[in-house]
Amino acid sequence: MAHRLHRAQVLAHRARAQGLHGGDTQDALTVGLQDTPGGSAALGLRQRTTTAPELVLALTMRGSPHLHRRAVLPLLRAALRPRDNEMLRAYLGGYGDTLIASGADGPALLDEVARAMRDAFPGETATKGELSAAVSPLVPGIARPWCEGCGVHHVADGLFRVATLYAGIELVPGAGRRLRFRLGTDPAQDPGVDHAARELLRTVVRVAGPLTLGDLVTWLDTRSVTAPPGWLRPVWSDLVDDLVEVDVGDVTLHADPAVLDDDAPAPPPLLLLPPRDTYLLGHRPLLVPDRAVATELWRPLGSAGPVVVDGEPAGVWRARKSGRTLEITVTSGHTLAAEALDAQGAVVAAARGHDGKVVVTVG
Repeated sequence: MAHRLHRAQVLAHRARAQGLHGGDTQDALTVGLQDTPGGSAALGLRQRTTTAPELVLALTMRGSPHLHRRAVLPLLRAALRPRDNEMLRAYLGGYGDTLIASGADGPALLDEVARAMRDAFPGETATKGELSAAVSPLVPGIARPWCEGCGVHHVADGLFRVATLYAGIELVPGAGRRLRFRLGTDPAQDPGVDHAARELLRTVVRVAGPLTLGDLVTWLDTRSVTAPPGWLRPVWSDLVDDLVEVDVGDVTLHADPAVLDDDAPAPPPLLLLPPRDTYLLGHRPLLVPDRAVATELWRPLGSAGPVVVDGEPAGVWRARKSGRTLEITVTSGHTLAAEALDAQGAVVAAARGHDGKVVVTVG
């Protein structure tokens, strides 16, 4: 029998699980703080804590830049390692169909590209173009289709991104919009991680639940699909035994048992979180029932940052720099205190390394 919860309880639990009170951020950093656009993860981290264990920026979930605890990279590599072409296709975007049609062994091809990346890494750091130029001649033709935009054959973008994780290649923080890479720890030294996929999904449920299996598919897949891939169903079936069913409004979801605790403190009254922040993972209709806000938060490109009021994403914000002034425009249906807005503007500026004037405008 499902437990009935109020949405306010769910939001309070989410804020606590994500460390938004400045508490434990271990789970949030296992799932990762997305760094799109560049610098987003710095703001997400600052809104959670001022100290953190050794961190690393890498292309992980869906091949996107994420900030993690370095210690979880072996878990991520084990959990996300493609078991077959169908699993790999979820990470590859449009190139996945080309790979499937070729009949090539995708996981073996991924390993080959990853080995070439590590062996041929050019210099102490390298841009994406430099690394691609060094690696593309060394891998099979199916891995490097013709790119009309670049006018050359090079490793397909999705495959390139996934391969960096298995090559032990990290991103150089603070490099701006242009990705710059460096060699990290050799993944050949990774310890064995049993039941890695289950442990990663369990962490996601703790951080982003309550949710559905379909919400996990959205998190894992680069494509707009709803059907769970074959590998995910047995992992989910195994995990469900440790979860609880909860009814929130008119929807039944699965959650970590900790969500039933009623001792979660009230969420912070106001936060400006970065676009695609980990706080936005999970069941989107529950988290953001306002469709106009949801449209701005989950755009294909150029998503806004959420204005989180008492745990609820209740508006959006954007920032732009004009000379020495950082201009932050906030749009929300809630009445927001000027003092709280100015304080959050200062947090955004600090995360960006901006030491000039900050102007926060309510749109």
